[in-house]
Amino acid sequence: MSQQSGFSNIILVVLLVVVAGFAVYYFTSDVGRTKITEAGKQYAKWTPDNIAKDPENYLNFCEQECNAALLKLKASEIEVAQNRGSLEAMAAAAKNKVAAGTKGLTDLKAAYKQAETDAKFPFLWNGKSYTQDAAKRDIVSLFRQVESQKSVASKAESGVQKLDGQVARIQEGRAKAQEQLQEITTSRSLLKVNKITQELTQRLTSIGAAVQSTVGIATDSSAPISIDQLAEKQATVVDDGEFAKIMEK
Repeated sequence: MSQQSGFSNIILVVLLVVVAGFAVYYFTSDVGRTKITEAGKQYAKWTPDNIAKDPENYLNFCEQECNAALLKLKASEIEVAQNRGSLEAMAAAAKNKVAAGTKGLTDLKAAYKQAETDAKFPFLWNGKSYTQDAAKRDIVSLFRQVESQKSVASKAESGVQKLDGQVARIQEGRAKAQEQLQEITTSRSLLKVNKITQELTQRLTSIGAAVQSTVGIATDSSAPISIDQLAEKQATVVDDGEFAKIMEK
């Protein structure tokens, strides 16, 4: 291993400590620790001057960031697929409950109206004996449950649409990462035949900006929609005004 290659590896270790903060690297000699301290100060930020001083290791850093972003994007893709399946199942279940609840509500309202016309309470419906108050409570309860399940279905379908947007962002991030990995490969080839120039430094700097954008997509702070947020509590107290409106529908 050449002296330059060995020094580049030391700098890469420092970047991992400074940028990621996920590991601590130990060197047995005081000289090694001194090199880490000085290199950490010099390469804490990749300025154009620092890029020009060590373009190869700068490209190593950008490549590492791109690969890390690709891993995060893959994890996000799996999470989105899982959430999509759950939301689609939730929407389907909610729609089935709306259909069943709507039919039950219609039948119970009809039975109540008939009992009211006949002045015959309690009345029997669906195997249950209903007093007038009990019938009112179940009619209001059924109505609220149906409305709640309509809301759940709507929110679940809206969640699926949001997940579709996240899929588009993931695809955008993956495309950018792959593009920058190709640019890194090209730049390494250019470094082998050309000395570092202002134009090449600018090109390398632009890679860093693009990589930062890709990492931003991969670490987007907007959390996926939570299924637990879709549940709604339902009141059980009967309001005469609400009951009258339900019966009019």
